[in-house]
Amino acid sequence: MASPDKRDLLGACLWAGATVAVVAASDSMLPRTVLGAPMALLISGHTVLRAMGIRTTSLSEHLAYSVGASLALTVVGGFVLNVLGALTPLGWAFWYLAVTTAAMRLAPSDINISTPSARLGSLRIPPWQAAAIALAMLVATGAYALAIHDQAVERQFKYTEFWMLPPAQGDPGQLVVGVRSAEAEAHQYDLEVTLDGKPFAVFRSLTIAPGDTWVRKVPVPILAVQQKAEARLYRPADNKLYRKVSALVPAS
Repeated sequence: MASPDKRDLLGACLWAGATVAVVAASDSMLPRTVLGAPMALLISGHTVLRAMGIRTTSLSEHLAYSVGASLALTVVGGFVLNVLGALTPLGWAFWYLAVTTAAMRLAPSDINISTPSARLGSLRIPPWQAAAIALAMLVATGAYALAIHDQAVERQFKYTEFWMLPPAQGDPGQLVVGVRSAEAEAHQYDLEVTLDGKPFAVFRSLTIAPGDTWVRKVPVPILAVQQKAEARLYRPADNKLYRKVSALVPAS
């Protein structure tokens, strides 16, 4: 059990644990923001100040330091999570849990941040400090909410795969051309194959539905010299080149 001097740090750890649980269990922005914003704006900075044993003379000064330290931790966390490939809401929740847990283990047990003049009943915060704290909290809360929203609506990039395989040893004289659609709706394509820059085969108005694959073997002559085959995929709607692939036809 935590000592009386570390009850605030125990509370911070419990808050961070609750944040991890909520983020893992729910995609709702409201509970994530309610739990995550105080952690990102105030609580994490407070735990670090306690771990470092930094004393303040008033509650307003401690709040200002805590907000600044929290924002600094958020910046550091962004770099760390980006390197780890965990720049997600759950990654952030675990980051703050790790910070608060480490702070609780490292904090001295004889630090008391409260002073008679820092009690809530006699709290006096200068207007400029209050404005700075409010602005910092507003910016950080907006950034946190935007990050959650962007992550929630993120969709994987949709595209059409296009490939050409050279003749295999067991099937000489056959190029393999394929198209696979991963797009959201069906599209029409024109496909042209050239051999050493000369038109060789054309496939018009190929309609490929999402998730479907079109594959065709194209017979090519095997000559005494190596040839270069190239396939181009067009969309008839705008007649612009959409994909281009190539392969080498080995000599006989």
